[in-house]
Amino acid sequence: MDFFYKIKDWLLERLSKVEFSQEPIHLLLAILTGVAAGLGAILFYRMIQLVEHLMFSSPAGLFGVSNLVDLQGWERFVIIPIIPAIGGLIVGYIAIKFAPDSSGEGVPMVIENVAKKGGILNPFLAITKLITSAVSIGSGGAGGREGPVIAIGGAIGSSVGQVFRLNEEQMKSLVGCGAAAGLAAVFNAPIGGALFAMEVVIGSLNMQTFSPIIISSVFGTFISRSILGNRPVFVIPTFSMTSGYELIFYVVLGLFAGLVGVFFVKIFYATEEFFASKKFPIKSKLLKPAIGGLIVGIIGIYFPEVFGYTYRGLDASLYSRDSFLLLTALLLMKPIATSATLGSGGSGGTLAPSLFIGAMAGGAFGSILNMVVPGIVAPPGAYALVGMAAVTSSVVQAPLASAILVFEMTDKYETILPILLAVVAATYISKKFMNGSIYTISLKMKGEDLDVYGRDINILKTLKVKDVMRPQLVAASESTRLSDLIEMVPESNATVFPVIRHDGTLSGTISYGEIRQVLTDESVKDLLSILVVKDILNPTKLNVLEEEDLSTAMKLMLDAGVQSVPVVRQGNQLTGMLHLNDAMLSYEKKLLLEDVNT
Repeated sequence: MDFFYKIKDWLLERLSKVEFSQEPIHLLLAILTGVAAGLGAILFYRMIQLVEHLMFSSPAGLFGVSNLVDLQGWERFVIIPIIPAIGGLIVGYIAIKFAPDSSGEGVPMVIENVAKKGGILNPFLAITKLITSAVSIGSGGAGGREGPVIAIGGAIGSSVGQVFRLNEEQMKSLVGCGAAAGLAAVFNAPIGGALFAMEVVIGSLNMQTFSPIIISSVFGTFISRSILGNRPVFVIPTFSMTSGYELIFYVVLGLFAGLVGVFFVKIFYATEEFFASKKFPIKSKLLKPAIGGLIVGIIGIYFPEVFGYTYRGLDASLYSRDSFLLLTALLLMKPIATSATLGSGGSGGTLAPSLFIGAMAGGAFGSILNMVVPGIVAPPGAYALVGMAAVTSSVVQAPLASAILVFEMTDKYETILPILLAVVAATYISKKFMNGSIYTISLKMKGEDLDVYGRDINILKTLKVKDVMRPQLVAASESTRLSDLIEMVPESNATVFPVIRHDGTLSGTISYGEIRQVLTDESVKDLLSILVVKDILNPTKLNVLEEEDLSTAMKLMLDAGVQSVPVVRQGNQLTGMLHLNDAMLSYEKKLLLEDVNT
């Protein structure tokens, strides 16, 4: 470790002599993280192939078939359920003996560590998650590859940050870098991977994290393309809109996909709760993943498309090859299979299953349209493609990342407009029926309630507005002349002035921008000594009560896109101003004290 610290100190010393900041070091570490996470993703992909070969392909020769899923008769009914059960048993053993954090979905854990622990992840997680997830998915488990690879990449980024002793913001950024690079490498989607890391894992889109995450994602993709080749994950026909009416159909599909996403999440957590409840007869953590695997294996007897190591079902739906009945059956079976795998303690992700479920939902929807209004709609495969993005957006509540991810995975720009319409509609439905994404709901069930920006709501609720606000010293009255208001500007540090009535109640606000607009208006300049504040007042009702908690106040400010907001007490009496920076500083201090006490 000392060797790495000496290298870092030496580099910083040399760079400081040419008047560079630590930013070049951060970008170099982002590249290193991207390369390492890309290699980790490739290793993970190869391990899934190896396990699949050992479990399904290698023993198939004993029965005269190329793969055990091709078995027929009694052999199919006996052997296929056993394989995922064996995989679950292995995963359960590893989780008990070596790494309890290696089971389940990996993304919530990464989000929690970014939000509450400054991006510090156990380096050992990358190894255990790689092994357990490869075994679970390769043996037929219905989880996806992306959850584990995000956890693997995040652990790699965190390890790099810990070795070089980066500050908290840089650590979080490197976790995002690793997550983006891993996801981009698996799906050959550099932009989608980067957006997913920023929108879901980090919880914000800002310039401080944008550059390193993009760079890391690019290098992760480069590694993947160098080894696996540069081709879309799904090679599909070219689709085009047949008529303008289809825009309406795509919006309806988005609404339907939103409900499907909600259905998947509800099934997922109901299953997880059932396996953890007293009603479930088997208490052994070793056997639970095996039972989950057995359930998946029974489903796989009839629908082997649910197995996580293959995209066969997705390919068929995108080529419009599957019947409406098969699409509908898979739409129902995949959520159950994925829930059984992960809810019982298996390892994998939920993003790829969301894509699968979306393709089935879209394909079934498109099949109905082709039966009802043939000639004015595209083939079912086009709707399957749009459904992939829409259901994923509903499940993870990240419309931009979901749209771009599917676009890059298929390399079909022609569908970008319907995809954008559908993801907006799906996310709207999801937020109406779910209080968070599939990842944040998991944290809430553990008592870790985070907002969309990754902040701990439980901590924010312990802080009151009155303890953080600045008592208002400079305020304007409705009758204040504009010329006098302009003279008040140098006396205040605020960018927004509250405006009060004669009785001290809040009337509205006026900002520097609004004052500047008046000053640039030639017809008004000569009237500055006559016009009063009330003439240009913004009569906003935006304010917070001093007894409210910071969680409520910050949500109001962020939704409104403001940095400052007036604080009032009962009766609308102005008492101060709440500034977003002050609120964030108080939150960080409280978070630090929580860490010290625990």
